Amino acid sequence: MKEKQILAIDVSKRSLDICVRPAGTTFKISNDLSGFKVLTAAISPDLDPLVVMEHTGLYSFQLEKYLEGQGVPYCKIPALEIKRSMGWFGARTTRSIPYGSPSMPGLGGHNSYRPQNHRKVTRLNQLLSLRAKLVKDCGGYKARIKEMLDTELISKSDLIYKLQRTVMTTLNSQIQKVEKEIEVLIETDPELKKNFDLIRTIKGVGKIVAARMLAVTSNFKKFSNARKFNCYAGLAPFKHESGTSIRGRSRVSHLANKEIKTVLNLAAFCAIRFNQELKIYYEKRVSEGMKKMSCINIIRAKNCRTNICRSQAPDSI
Repeated sequence: MKEKQILAIDVSKRSLDICVRPAGTTFKISNDLSGFKVLTAAISPDLDPLVVMEHTGLYSFQLEKYLEGQGVPYCKIPALEIKRSMGWFGARTTRSIPYGSPSMPGLGGHNSYRPQNHRKVTRLNQLLSLRAKLVKDCGGYKARIKEMLDTELISKSDLIYKLQRTVMTTLNSQIQKVEKEIEVLIETDPELKKNFDLIRTIKGVGKIVAARMLAVTSNFKKFSNARKFNCYAGLAPFKHESGTSIRGRSRVSHLANKEIKTVLNLAAFCAIRFNQELKIYYEKRVSEGMKKMSCINIIRAKNCRTNICRSQAPDSI
């Protein structure tokens, strides 16, 4: 078995700072094709390479695309995990940050330890992000118009009202186009289509919730079980206790993905309305004195568990 060679990269817009372990050598390259060639030239043929980088969004996109084309495995580690792995705070340099160390939690079977090679999932994420932005903008105009009408600042014959209604109509048209593109993208990929159809059979899970689940979980390959995803989505409560002095209420982490949590919240409310079994369960627990949002959280977690089970997620990452 070959010894592991880890190339730890600190990604920025125009440059990449690299530390090669276990050799400990460091160098800096440009964040473009010419720099990428220098990076691959530093890979030893006698070692098993792994490129490790911080999750910086768009700045690493071209590098990921290049590494996939060259067949070089890589993983992206969340910034918070890198920060917490540093221990005592010190100067932030590529050499001082231990995210290229084999002992770092992210390289021991963490969810981020897998190549991001599904371009259609990336495209799906982009479309869903655009849709969310358009929906937010449209909602802003709708709320503004309502406020102005309620306070009689304008009337429906006013130019201000008409112009904003025109913008809303345009935004709604764009939202429909994006949703159509999402449907086409899923329909043309057999793996996405299979899991999309499976989770749509769950009452309360509509097209957007299903598409968002596919995008966030990388088509249910990013999380090995529902418990891990529930932690990520902020659905798993944790005890807040320490010795005998602190006895707080159990609560979910504030570091959760709040966007997917909101989507799952809407799905849970819909499930309560149309799933008779969940409706009876919800009403029973509320009548017993359980807080409503705690009941909703249980239903959200149940929906996620059902999603993972139906998609037949892999046992390991």
